[in-house]
Amino acid sequence: MAAPVCRRTENAPGDPPRVRPGLDRVKASAVVAAALVAIGAAAIYAVFGRGPSGLQPRSQPFLPRSPQPMPGIAVIRQTSDSWRAASGYRSYSDLIVGLALARDAAREPGRSLVYFSGTDVNTQWNTGVPYAEARRRGWLLKDRAGNLLVNRGYPTNYVGDVGSRSYQQAWLENVTRLLRRNGDDGVFIDDVIMDLAPLAGTEAAKYPTAAEWADAELSFTRAVGDVLRSEGYYVLVNASAFVRGPQASNDGSSTVSWWRRLGPHVSGLSAEYFQETSDGQDTLRTSGSAWYQSWSGWERLVATAQSLGKDFFGFMYGPAGDARRMSYGKASFLLEWNGEGGAFVYQPREKHDPWNGAWTSDIGRPEAPKRRIGTAWLRRYSGGVAIVNPDPSRAQRLELGRGYLSPDGSTISTVTVPPTTGLVLRRAAP
Repeated sequence: MAAPVCRRTENAPGDPPRVRPGLDRVKASAVVAAALVAIGAAAIYAVFGRGPSGLQPRSQPFLPRSPQPMPGIAVIRQTSDSWRAASGYRSYSDLIVGLALARDAAREPGRSLVYFSGTDVNTQWNTGVPYAEARRRGWLLKDRAGNLLVNRGYPTNYVGDVGSRSYQQAWLENVTRLLRRNGDDGVFIDDVIMDLAPLAGTEAAKYPTAAEWADAELSFTRAVGDVLRSEGYYVLVNASAFVRGPQASNDGSSTVSWWRRLGPHVSGLSAEYFQETSDGQDTLRTSGSAWYQSWSGWERLVATAQSLGKDFFGFMYGPAGDARRMSYGKASFLLEWNGEGGAFVYQPREKHDPWNGAWTSDIGRPEAPKRRIGTAWLRRYSGGVAIVNPDPSRAQRLELGRGYLSPDGSTISTVTVPPTTGLVLRRAAP
């Protein structure tokens, strides 16, 4: 696969969205080493020592891997190089891969989902309908001046006519054939977007308004999603609802509305940059009303997907050793997760193995709903506790009510959580 799996769309108000590489942007940098002495099998998740600022997450790339899929964690691999850079694929509940890795992923015990897109037609690799076929049959959309539309972030991606029934049928036939040939469990469909203009810079002549494009995208999702699901395949869509201008694009409201339309036709819904901004700064979202905050608005996407009977997948990006970012995203996911399908995914920007105890540790299944304590949120699991303090400036002290593991292996029952911090702590032995 020669292009990124997902897209970044800038949500800053007043600025035209720009698209940056997502899942396969690689930068050379050293892994932040975490030379941590194991303190028994129970010490799966580790934190820095306690101090005035409270407990901080710590990178733990050497966490032992489970020999079988662990619910709630997934991995993304696009190329053969990225596949070789990691290991332990048996530990993930879901594997999202490029077409070149479809057979490798199908051999793993987790669910294998192959990357495709209806919106994007790439000139170098197959997103569902090959470029030559799409161009020959008139399935590439144009602007009002008659120019072919191109994904502004990826000039080798043209825009497919998602509303065309013949395009939908060709996509479905091609993808079904590939899934059967490789033995995979389903698809990851990228760029299921509510408005084309942020991606292509303008609307298509055939679909001149955002509403008309959204209807066409919904038509595509219905046509391919319903058939694939009826044949037993899993359909996960990366569905963005960014529209320039409205506040609803910044607090997740438009995504909630879009997901409610898409939900009946898919198996799972994914939120890229789940609790971080997508403007290239990857700022962690906090409580507040600014466009780069709205933590609670994006947090509700987990419950929205699950209320529709669908799985939620949350993606976040950052350096390979950024434990604070990993644990903030994973703990936010755990606050709402139903303990069944779906997953949190942390994708390092570097070409490194994503496995790290800061987000892959297992604390079992949820035992109770989340509850608020001051500025923080806490949720108890059968094997631990998930805590998030989304406040941008205030720490929160919590009485945990029972023992959880500290860095030195001692039992703690009180913790101070710094601002914009998530913790996933394993329950101490009685």
